[in-house]
Amino acid sequence: MTAALYGATVVSHLEVTSLERDANGKLNGAKVKDCVVELNGNKAEEFSIKAKGIINATGPFTDSIRKMDDPSVEEIVAPSSGVHVILPGYFSPANMGLIDPNTSDGRVIFFLPWQGNTIAGTTDSPTNVTQNPVAGEEEIQWILKEVRRYLQPEINVRRGDVLAAWSGIRPLVRDPKASKTEGLVRNHLVTVSDSGLLTCSGGKWTTYRQMAEETVDEAIKIFHLQAKPLVDAPRISGTAVEDEAPLDGTCQTHRVRLIGAHGYSKTLFINLIQHYGVEMEVAKYLCAAYGDRAWTVAALSAPTEQRFPVRGKRISTLYPFIDGEVRYCVRHEYAQTATDVIARRMRLAFLNAQAALEALPLVIDLMSEELNWSEKRKEREWKESVHFLGSMGLPKGKLTLTRKEVESGRVGKYEDEEYSLYARHDKPDELLESDSKFPSGHNPVMSKESKANK
Repeated sequence: MTAALYGATVVSHLEVTSLERDANGKLNGAKVKDCVVELNGNKAEEFSIKAKGIINATGPFTDSIRKMDDPSVEEIVAPSSGVHVILPGYFSPANMGLIDPNTSDGRVIFFLPWQGNTIAGTTDSPTNVTQNPVAGEEEIQWILKEVRRYLQPEINVRRGDVLAAWSGIRPLVRDPKASKTEGLVRNHLVTVSDSGLLTCSGGKWTTYRQMAEETVDEAIKIFHLQAKPLVDAPRISGTAVEDEAPLDGTCQTHRVRLIGAHGYSKTLFINLIQHYGVEMEVAKYLCAAYGDRAWTVAALSAPTEQRFPVRGKRISTLYPFIDGEVRYCVRHEYAQTATDVIARRMRLAFLNAQAALEALPLVIDLMSEELNWSEKRKEREWKESVHFLGSMGLPKGKLTLTRKEVESGRVGKYEDEEYSLYARHDKPDELLESDSKFPSGHNPVMSKESKANK
């Protein structure tokens, strides 16, 4: 979003189908298609985008783009699966985490508070590159076994405590110029093919700024680009840009503030509560997630018709995500599918797969209002989003639920064989007298000698 603010053209759901070359065999563009057209049930026509240079920064999908450039090229990515599990927040202190490199088999594990929950991981196993990798049960059980070592003996972490479980793919790389006997590179590589494809591969979240800087520096050199100063800086949040960044064409990534930072303060949430009447938990979350753009999110939230909160209908009763975010994500953050919202804008799918399923009907309805979806498109969004939630740890028995069943409360019901795996509480073994509609002593499903009634 910050790049778009400073003049970049940003698109989502645009698929590269092939690369184009000039008469000298140098890359000068790409053929693409708009996948949103296909989502609406129409045929997407390919079209060309011309370019002075092409940068391949596609993570685990790096080799698929490299093979568009040269089908015979040797693969450099060695994909590795990293599984994470999400547990309730009561398993970890709010401001404390741990990392332990001395696990039972030598792998590193971390245990951290995250978004009101607890995140634990991770594994490191060879895997295949897929669009939606699935966390294996063996890896989930290993993480739970290791986690139990850090908790008091009377605290039992059960499989049913897992709110979500998902796998990320680390794009570990081999240097194509190194000998075949050398191992994987744990940092990143910036390489250029004979036809001019600039590839940035490998790396990790903690070094993404360095990766970007080195890649752009290389692009300026090999594509003969000229860095230009930004003479008409945009006005952000009603104020002039004051980043202490000269914007003179040199790299300023360490100084330029991200969108939302300019009008942010630690007490901004109070102003949000006083002006829009949103809940305190919601206001704090919005300010932390959107900075000064929280004003826009709150303004897009519908009235609750209650005394308080005045605005902001939660899409899940368990988390501070609200309806205005869905509209904001569509209007300002290029969201085009329900999965975009529940996983790639908010983090609900990563935090709690079943809560995300329960929120899905409202998310689809709000997006339908914004994007004028047909009933057929809404049905497609439901099926594809539920399928995606399967990769986030949604129990198999929930993958076949219809929208009507979800809205009627079926998400919280389990078959007998699922209870020990997915329920967060013990299964009641008898009905209490206080829960019965029958007169005392006349309940046919409860023994008169039940200890619960004495």
